[in-house]
Amino acid sequence: MQLTSFIQTSLTIGTAESLTGGAIAKAISSVPGSSRYFRGAIVAYAEDVKVSVLGVSEQTIADKGVVSEEVVAQMAQGCRKVLNVDFAIATSGIAGPDGGTVEVPVGTVCISVAGPGFCESWTVSFKGDRKTIVEAVVRKTFDYIEETVKRHVVSVG
Repeated sequence: MQLTSFIQTSLTIGTAESLTGGAIAKAISSVPGSSRYFRGAIVAYAEDVKVSVLGVSEQTIADKGVVSEEVVAQMAQGCRKVLNVDFAIATSGIAGPDGGTVEVPVGTVCISVAGPGFCESWTVSFKGDRKTIVEAVVRKTFDYIEETVKRHVVSVG
């Protein structure tokens, strides 16, 4: 998986990962030359790390839950600041096999991409075991990054 939009520009990216546990960073950094655009990753698995490192509001976590578009948006925005990048992607979700609820079942994932002047978030459902879900999320985040950068790259121009 390559980030064509980043290879062809001087844009930078970082990740803030919860459910993916660094898998997105690993996929990005495994591409030769990625050091030109990939600045780093923050694996914020625990709520207190999301709050203290990424600046996620405790109130947002209490009101919306850690697996929510609001939380991943704050994670992505915090990642942009901490890593000083043009774009950041954040993930939070439930990969299972336990931890799901009726409202937020296993396989529910929230993904956010933040860039200059914008932040977009999505909630997606995946099926399968833990490994399958994480792998699917990694692939989906690459799609979201590429699509989002193409829509917004004029603003970084």
